[in-house]
Amino acid sequence: MDIGTFLGTALGGGLFGLLGNIGTKIIGLFEAKQAFAQKKEEWSHEERLLDMQMKARAAETEQELAVTASSGSWSGLGESLKAETAIGATYPWVNAVRALVRPALTLGLASFLCAAFFAFTPGDIDRAYVADSLVFAAVTAVVWWFGDRAPKKGTR
Repeated sequence: MDIGTFLGTALGGGLFGLLGNIGTKIIGLFEAKQAFAQKKEEWSHEERLLDMQMKARAAETEQELAVTASSGSWSGLGESLKAETAIGATYPWVNAVRALVRPALTLGLASFLCAAFFAFTPGDIDRAYVADSLVFAAVTAVVWWFGDRAPKKGTR
């Protein structure tokens, strides 16, 4: 074997090894890019799951607050009725003023909420909340207004 063949073989082998090394690096970069894309997809999936969990927790908290507010309103109504029955009879003008307070409050509340309802545009999301408040206030006022007007059980 002469020196030219040896150098040619050595040079050819070195170049071929270098090309193999470069090819391995390119394939490694491609694999790393794919692994990163896969991780990125996993992260976005986890982010979507966490977002859905937060929204579910927020909705659950909102429902719990609504239940708490509603139960508090009903217990307040019961206490109001107890206080009303504990007052008893007084001067006629005091009874007349006291009898006019509830209708005035009821009409005032209904007027205020109706004005607020019609102030919003039909597509506005707040209009739905005001409509819910109108229904809640109307039912509360009617129950409060007529709740203590039930016929008293008389002794026979």
